[in-house]
Formats: sequence, structure tokens, C-alpha cells
Amino acid sequence: MSSLKALEEYYYNTHKNKIFCMELHVEDKEFCILYDYDKTDEIIKFVSNFTEYLPYYVYNGDALEHININDKVSEELLKRSKRCWIGPETPKRDAKVNGIFGEVFLDFYERIIKKNILASTYATRRDFRSNGENHGFDNVLFKINNDEVEFVFAEAKFVTSKSAAKASLINDIRGDKNPEVHKRMNGHLTIEFMDDYIYFIVNKNSFFHDNDKQLLKKFFNELNEVLINRDGKFVQFLIDKNIKVNCVFFAIFNNNSVNPSDYIEVYRSIEEEAKSHLEAIGFSNYYIEIVFVPTSSKNMDIKEAISKSYE
Repeated sequence: MSSLKALEEYYYNTHKNKIFCMELHVEDKEFCILYDYDKTDEIIKFVSNFTEYLPYYVYNGDALEHININDKVSEELLKRSKRCWIGPETPKRDAKVNGIFGEVFLDFYERIIKKNILASTYATRRDFRSNGENHGFDNVLFKINNDEVEFVFAEAKFVTSKSAAKASLINDIRGDKNPEVHKRMNGHLTIEFMDDYIYFIVNKNSFFHDNDKQLLKKFFNELNEVLINRDGKFVQFLIDKNIKVNCVFFAIFNNNSVNPSDYIEVYRSIEEEAKSHLEAIGFSNYYIEIVFVPTSSKNMDIKEAISKSYE
């Protein structure tokens, strides 16, 4: 077994039940997901999961192959995690607004819990502005599913309440006023935003078998040829090829209820907003997934504990 696969097994066996223990659903809506877990030592569990997983989130598969999977794997991961945290790979922002917290747990959910085969991409945008953190999708991913490549639109929030989760996710979908620059920002599920991509560079490495690498190479060669040489549009490419668009809306927030039925209105609002935008764009081949992780602890208590663990 490769070191990478052994590491994935370690994450699944060691960390899965800390936060993603029990998967619950709204009745008759399998895409409305809620995770429950034992809240004992909750903050410690979040810190442990985040700090040990950060290297997997930051490094590519080739680099991860060099991690020794032995009885000291936790120690090795924490050593590398601190390098990631203080290095240029991690956005340097105040804990209150640092999106890295939600993004890491979203990535853990997608790759470790759901075991999705995902290709991370470096997506070049016309309006790219470097300020320590990318604005846009929290993950620009392409998913390999039954030898087909699918697009993944994923947004992650780690906020104070279910109302904050609802508001921030819906704002990302349709756009909202940005108080920093005092102008309306395009929603992420809009033609204007998605067509701003110029080209994609896919990270093909040890995460993929040779067949998957060839599949990705063919797909991205065709996509980039359309975008660069034919001045084509990303959205039209997805529509013309009938490529499935997977939308994942992921939120961690403080709430004592672990009954999915108590969140029906929030699930419904996000689903309806996403569905209306997807269909307005012209997508017919899509899937919406909404994932909530309610916590007993306040979100800032968890974030600050994670930050302090690196001191």
C-alpha cells in the first residue's frame, strides 16, 4: 500500500468519528445531510482533526508520499502542519474571517468521508487579486465518477449560527454587497463569475491511477483548448458536453439541535436558491448537496483553539 493510501486510511480510522460520526438526513431528502457526534472534548476533537489534516489539504500527493506512516504518524503530521500554518500556503487573516477553517473540514468531508476522487486545479481568473486568500469557490474541483469527469462547485462556512450559515451561503450563490469595497460582488453561481476563468492547470499526481491521469489530461486539454484558442466560455463548455455540476454547500455552526428536521427551512432556502441559479445558467445535469455540522461550542472558541495550538 502506498504511503498516500495508508495516510487516507489513517485519517478515516482516526478522525472520522470525531466529527463525522453519524450521518443523518431530512426525510425523503438524501441530499440534506447533518452530522452528529459525541460532543465530549469537542474542541479537542476539532483541533486534532484540523491540525493533522492540514498537510493533506496543503500538499500535493507526490509530497505526501514522503510522510512515514508508522506509530509516530501523528507526530509527523503535526510537525508538517505547523510548517503549513506559518508558511505561505495558508492565508494570514484574523480567525474571525479566515476561510481556511471551513475549507479544511469541507476537504476532509469530500475526500476522506465521501472518498471522492477529486482533482484540485489552479484556476486562473481575469479579475484575480492576491490578498492572501482567493475569492470565489472554496474548492475548484473536478470529480472522477465512473470514468466521467464532473465539475464540483463547493462552498464552506464556519460561522456562528444556522441563520448565519443560511445568509452567507445564499450570498455566495447570488452575490451581495462587499463592505470592504462597497460594491456588489457577482454571485458564484452566475455566468459572469464562472465564465471569468481563463484556463485550468490540474494537479495530476500520486492521488490518481494512470487511467485517471489520462482521463484528466484529455479532458483538460480539450477544455483549455476551447478557453484559450477558441475564446470559448467555461459555462458553455460544461453545457455542450453535458458535464454534471455537483454543488456542495457545507457549514459548521453553533446549534444544540441535531434533528435534521429543525433545519428544513434553511435546507429548502439554499436548495431553491441554488436550483434557480443553476437552471437560469442553463444547467440541467446537476446535483445539490447541503451538509451541516452543528456544534455545542462557539465557533470562535474552536477557531481560536486551533490557532493557539500552533503557538
